Amino acid sequence: MVLAPISPAVAAAPVLSTFARTSPATVDAGAPVSFSFTTSVAVKRVEVGLRSAAGTHILAWTSAGAKAGTVAGVASPSSWPNGSIEVSYVQVISTVGASQVYYRGGGVYPPGTGTSPFGDPAAQDFKIKNPLLPYAAPVPTSLVPAKATFAPGQTAGVQIKLSQLAQSVRLIYRDASEVTTFELAWTGTPAPGPQTVTATGAVTAAQASGAYTLERIEVTYFDGLAKDSYLRDGTLERTSPVPLGTAVRVGLASGDFAVSNPAKVLQKLVPTVAPSITGAMVYNTVLEIQRGTWPVEPEFAGFQWYRNGSPIDYAVKDEYQSNMSSDPGNMIWVKMTARAAGYLPASVSTLAVGPMPRRVWVGNLNITGDASVGGQLRLEHGPAGVDPVGGQPSYTYVWKRNGTPIPGATSRDYRPTIADKGVVITAGVTARFDAGSAVTEVVDLRGPISDKSRGKGFNADGTGDIFARDTGGNLWLYPSNGSGGWLPAQKIGQGWNGFNSLFSPGDFDGDGNVDVMARDGAGRLFLYQGNGQGGWLRSFQIGQGWGSVKDIVAPGDFNGDGTADLIARDASNTMVMYPGNGRGGFLTPYTLSGGWGDFNAFISPSSRSIFARDSSGNLRSYSGSGNGYFHENAWTPNAFGAYAGYGWAGFSRIGAPGDFDSDGVPEVYGIHPDGRLTMFYGLGHIALKRQATIGWGWNAFNTVF
Repeated sequence: MVLAPISPAVAAAPVLSTFARTSPATVDAGAPVSFSFTTSVAVKRVEVGLRSAAGTHILAWTSAGAKAGTVAGVASPSSWPNGSIEVSYVQVISTVGASQVYYRGGGVYPPGTGTSPFGDPAAQDFKIKNPLLPYAAPVPTSLVPAKATFAPGQTAGVQIKLSQLAQSVRLIYRDASEVTTFELAWTGTPAPGPQTVTATGAVTAAQASGAYTLERIEVTYFDGLAKDSYLRDGTLERTSPVPLGTAVRVGLASGDFAVSNPAKVLQKLVPTVAPSITGAMVYNTVLEIQRGTWPVEPEFAGFQWYRNGSPIDYAVKDEYQSNMSSDPGNMIWVKMTARAAGYLPASVSTLAVGPMPRRVWVGNLNITGDASVGGQLRLEHGPAGVDPVGGQPSYTYVWKRNGTPIPGATSRDYRPTIADKGVVITAGVTARFDAGSAVTEVVDLRGPISDKSRGKGFNADGTGDIFARDTGGNLWLYPSNGSGGWLPAQKIGQGWNGFNSLFSPGDFDGDGNVDVMARDGAGRLFLYQGNGQGGWLRSFQIGQGWGSVKDIVAPGDFNGDGTADLIARDASNTMVMYPGNGRGGFLTPYTLSGGWGDFNAFISPSSRSIFARDSSGNLRSYSGSGNGYFHENAWTPNAFGAYAGYGWAGFSRIGAPGDFDSDGVPEVYGIHPDGRLTMFYGLGHIALKRQATIGWGWNAFNTVF
């Protein structure tokens, strides 16, 4: 048979059966205070918490174990001030460690362990008769040093008058370094009432010569239940709300004295590198203090920042947030005190910094121009402003490729290269009025950089050129000189009579060079790759079935994907988009719009735009939307095309060479039946600037493009 062990019984909470004060209702100071009790079980401790105006006093009874006894103590004349004493709680602890607490007001802990059988402990309250210890703090009313100057080996002493009984006094001094402390102290148990005591301390060889400034007086009283600290600046730190009474406290300066110790004379703290102000010289900056170099690491205090020599209100920390309205254009400096043990303190000031930055702004940033390889982009922006006003801004620019500055791209204009294909291009401008008054704004180029357009020319000089085929099948290049004239013509091919359509799409294969396309009588389309130097790489067929196409026009990057495209008018007078794939081929074609039957010539003077000449000789402009379609004016082209000019029926050919005079604006030309070539400068952007005849004999060619 197995017997299960029996669990020990849970200790029952002891019950305080009776509790009564056995001392009088009024107890004289120094007389006994006692309470009798009985309990339901044997207890080893009974504790009574009493509260006077000074704080909590605890009386306790202890035993090896009993059910009755008397809790007794003495009403200390030095810590039980005259007045009422409240019984705040009674705690009993049994010999097995169980506890129960009876609180003032009738509460019992732990909860649920019953109620007080003897009633509320408050019924046992009493009074203390102690007229010599009123409920008041001992205020220092006088300080008299025994001597004005002490020397090592002597005892420094200061006589302190107090308005009331205290148990200890500490006088805390700082020597001439204002860092190292030195203390005088007194401890005793005098009779209640006003008193005079002397705090003392030994002066040793470690004490430095100079003034000793009394920084704090600490007074402990009511047998340690309360402590007050009187500070030199007049403030008071307290641990108890004891009334100060009517006594007038003494100023701490009257307790100062000096030490004469020729062996330890403090030298002034001097920096080897003076403090300075650091911080970015930008609008609304935070200025900080670079603390300099010192013989020892000092402490810094007493910061005061100045603006043009006048203290700045509330600027008293070790850093300063620049005031946006008052600081711009002014000088700023800071003054502070440096302290270190073993040295005299130093008041130091930094050099002034400034003028502080003014608020600068520049807006309306936008990148305009030809966003193609070899084109020209320009960062447009509004004029910079500054507050407070004054001065003229200077501007600096930077163009970046995927966030990295492009070498040499530091002007307002930028010509994209093939390295800019497929990356993010940004342009930034910094407007600056003075050293700190500046702002930088950045804008992204919308859309990708397109392949080089036809208007960038066939040779290496980046200017607009014209191709011409003579009756012998020779292909000629007429390069511009970049200023509205010609360089010598160059024969760049022969045997070109087999083609019934010639045009330049720009860089169609993505290698950075302008190409030429040709359609033969069988409807095959060929790409002739340019080498970028006015010659050829190779040619190959890129399409067939183009024989029924009436017109082919090369608008550059029409759909905004960065590659050159073609637009063709088919036999039904419908415009069809042939997107280039950037590698010499096509993506899937799609229809743009119909109704183009009234036009007899098409040219593309700039990327994403087409000029069409109607049967009345009017030249109309149709711009692309940037996503591969025309704007609304091309859905009914005859009615809504913007007029670019009239009277164009008299030209046997029209064309668009690109920017012929290097002013950033594309041109349009017309060839008269008598062979004159007239260039219309700026007409590629509709606004005609001027026109001039720049050549004769062009009727000798059967194709000009």
